[in-house]
Amino acid sequence: MDQVRLGVIGCGGMARAHIKYFPSIPGLRFTAAADAFADNVKAVCEASPGVKGFDDGMKLIQSGEVDAILICTPHYFHPELAIAGLRAGLHVLTEKPVAVTAKAGAQSNEEHAKQPDLVYAAMFQMRDAPLWKRLKLMITSGQMGDIKRISWIVTNWFRTQAYYDAGSWRATWKGEGGGVLLNPCPHNLDLLCWLVGPPQTVEAKVHLGKHHHIEVEDDVTAYLQWSNGATGTFVTSTGDSPGTDRLEITGDRGKAIVEGKRITFMHTYESVAQYCATSDEAFGQPLADTITIDVKGDDPGHRAVTANFIEAILKPGTPLICPGEEALHELELGNAMLMSGLMNQPVSLPMDRDAYDRLLKDLIAKSTFQKAAVRQAKVDLEKSFHK
Repeated sequence: MDQVRLGVIGCGGMARAHIKYFPSIPGLRFTAAADAFADNVKAVCEASPGVKGFDDGMKLIQSGEVDAILICTPHYFHPELAIAGLRAGLHVLTEKPVAVTAKAGAQSNEEHAKQPDLVYAAMFQMRDAPLWKRLKLMITSGQMGDIKRISWIVTNWFRTQAYYDAGSWRATWKGEGGGVLLNPCPHNLDLLCWLVGPPQTVEAKVHLGKHHHIEVEDDVTAYLQWSNGATGTFVTSTGDSPGTDRLEITGDRGKAIVEGKRITFMHTYESVAQYCATSDEAFGQPLADTITIDVKGDDPGHRAVTANFIEAILKPGTPLICPGEEALHELELGNAMLMSGLMNQPVSLPMDRDAYDRLLKDLIAKSTFQKAAVRQAKVDLEKSFHK
């Protein structure tokens, strides 16, 4: 095989952003598109001559027109389509999140385990950004020592009411399954788990519709604990403007602060724990150098994940930027935050996935929320991406 015939399922906004870069990826041949809305399929097929249109994703999967699929539908359909694709012998790349619940996400992983020769990946492109790869290396190399504390304020995901009103499914328990923790914050939750591993316990306060006329969470503050004793906080919102994106990671050999494309690293000359235990100075502190790292290079974005996915199909053994299995970590962390906040109690990880599934179904069954009428919104997807 020297080309991968790729089909896109879900032809709305995010899919259009992906399709634009398809011609630049070696080995990718865009052959099919599916959407329940005929106008969406028509628009994609007219813009990409030769692409075959379908009114249902399952029909595309069984069509014989594709070797792989990219799933860009509303969240609830992600695991259903991923499992169907894998069972049909197709390689699968799915937009985030891989599911709405960790229980459903785990089912996709279980199906992939039965088809290990197929490529299953998730669209977490921030992992491939030079900034985050540099920070990851600083942590895994031991340069920072044992991690003790993580604090992330990520409130620059501001969204207007028009954003939420642009789709009948958006920001409802039944249609989307959650708010800021499910879209767009999965990118940050994924980075957190990728950088330092998933926490052991979560306690959170969540606010439903605090800043918008929605029934799901748009403001969250969480306290996290890791198995090695490290602690952390995670704060996010879609209601703050100007927002903040500031990550602090403190280790036994210093502290890294990430803002913009800069890492400020205060690197101690020795172990902080050792200095604390052995110094005879009551008010002493270990000596430290401050190093400013302006990370160079543009973020490759979504294209890099898709190109990596295609390469992994054509060249088996190519490491994936984000294997589908790893995407379960951020999903479960988001589920745990929401469950903790709604039930006002700590949640341990791995969580009781059946209990969360029941909780979400109960929220759907008891919902009396009346969503505003769908209205057209001005959409510039480039403004939604963190550079």
